[in-house]
Amino acid sequence: MIPAAAPNTEGGTAINTPRLSTRRGFTLIELLVVIAIIAILAAILFPVFAQAREKARQTSCLSNEKQYSLATLMYVQDYDETMPYSAYLAGTCVATYYWAVTPYVKNDQINVCPSEPQAMKLVDLVGVPCTGTPPYNSYAVNGSLFVNGFIPGASPVALAAINRPAETIMTYDGNVGFGPANSQVQVVQGRHSEQFNANSVDGHAKAIKANLFGAIQQFTVMGPGKQLKTWKVGAGGGFYANMIECNGIPQ
Repeated sequence: MIPAAAPNTEGGTAINTPRLSTRRGFTLIELLVVIAIIAILAAILFPVFAQAREKARQTSCLSNEKQYSLATLMYVQDYDETMPYSAYLAGTCVATYYWAVTPYVKNDQINVCPSEPQAMKLVDLVGVPCTGTPPYNSYAVNGSLFVNGFIPGASPVALAAINRPAETIMTYDGNVGFGPANSQVQVVQGRHSEQFNANSVDGHAKAIKANLFGAIQQFTVMGPGKQLKTWKVGAGGGFYANMIECNGIPQ
């Protein structure tokens, strides 16, 4: 209801005069300023949100590596304190490290890094993996610790031969590439904001700095696959610093 105006006594007659609204909308300049502020905030916050999501994926990946280390140590206790082979022929199929520790893992999701869940397809990597092998894997192995059973006269590494277990890396964020003379190189992958996760023989897992180095072709049994980035292990990698793979056993 519009309130009545004060009576106008001139002429003896009261006149009701409505009050007009003085409210106004935003001007075009004001709207453009608001839009510009929102755009600036989005440019600032979106990278922060992306980093937070990547940090969450890294934490999940680190948990996977920790569980992988415990699964490997349980395997070692059941097999006369010897490490599993990285791969060997088991009848008509290829048994791998991933297959060997599967009974101690019992969850295919642990085998993959959330930042690159299909890093390695096992069929492409070994040809005919044994039944029960996880179809995909995101973690490379220390080739000196997990010996290739296809090498003539190869024998598994004994736990007693590892003098510095806390410094000896077992598995890590990585992939398999073609090295010199078509050899396999288990290259580091700095998937987590220039860091990679790794576990050690003593059972702990941690993130290590990595520096982008170059590129290499992925190894597959059918020939070179996709192009892989290669990274050098940072100073925090100890024995493995400046390597493109975590290969070797510190003495």
